[in-house]
Amino acid sequence: MEMNVHQSGPLHTRLLLGALLLATLTLMMTVTTVFAQGSQDLTKIRFVVSHRSSLLSTLPTYIAEDNGLFKKHGLNVEYISGSGGGSTLRLLSTGDVEMAEGGTPAAILAAHTDPNVELVQGWARSAGVMVWIASKDSGITSVEGLSGAKLGYSKAGSASQWLAEESIKRAKVKNVSFVSVGGMGDNWTAVKGKIITAGWAMEPFLSEKINNDNAVVVLDPSHYIKHYYLEGIDVNKKFAQKNTQAVRGLFTALQEAVDFIKAHPEEAATIGAKHYKASKDVLLAGIHEYLKNDVWDQKIDPEAFNTVMRGMLDSGLLDKEIDMSKLVNQSYLPEALRTSFPKK
Repeated sequence: MEMNVHQSGPLHTRLLLGALLLATLTLMMTVTTVFAQGSQDLTKIRFVVSHRSSLLSTLPTYIAEDNGLFKKHGLNVEYISGSGGGSTLRLLSTGDVEMAEGGTPAAILAAHTDPNVELVQGWARSAGVMVWIASKDSGITSVEGLSGAKLGYSKAGSASQWLAEESIKRAKVKNVSFVSVGGMGDNWTAVKGKIITAGWAMEPFLSEKINNDNAVVVLDPSHYIKHYYLEGIDVNKKFAQKNTQAVRGLFTALQEAVDFIKAHPEEAATIGAKHYKASKDVLLAGIHEYLKNDVWDQKIDPEAFNTVMRGMLDSGLLDKEIDMSKLVNQSYLPEALRTSFPKK
């Protein structure tokens, strides 16, 4: 009896352990299967965004990502940071990405010339997203003081060139010259070196220089240009036609992210501080400015698209007008974001 008890104890234990192991493996396989099925149910969208990690205008994309808003709408959005311009938009035509956000002129040109690309939405809906800053030491505090000044912009044909020249023309300031300098950092270096009077800047770089480096805004294009899109969003036509609900879901998620920023600006700044090379305080200052100017308003602004199109005519990027009501395909947007274009 003692021997039988001695032998049956370990056997019973081994059987129990085996059963537990089998149950654990079964549970793990079930969880893995459910997770895999859940992942397969998400529609993948590869979305290239110009300078995503350096421009505050992209904050809603981080909010939507971090707060699970894309998954809520059945999406797996893979963001790719682009360099801007036509190179960003060309990825759409080749099928390397499904969506792309870049400068509005590039977005318009891509949709106008490439049958594989459609223009869906504008982004950064204010000419005041980009301003010109000078050093406080210059003594210039407003656009009136820019007579005889030299303003920097990024490169020929850019939004910064057109906004600077058009704003100065509308402000009726005389004897202003314009110089291609490069990026925001290069412009500020040129300002500090007195090579130019003022250079272009955007958030959060803008608030950082105002708060920490003695900068002052001397030209705000939104005072003269009331309707403008700094960026445009294009889609791969084949993907969008097949996955219209997914594209609408993405814009719905971004709108929910904007609503979150409006309701919780400090929390949004905290989230942003994880993604941008800027402090929460700097980001919060920029967020308040953007909210004040409705920069993240996603409802289509027909006049903003027409303003950019006319700017492209002025700069020679287009040789004739485009009917923007036909070029912008609003069918991929949620109803609440659509707007009727005025009839010509």
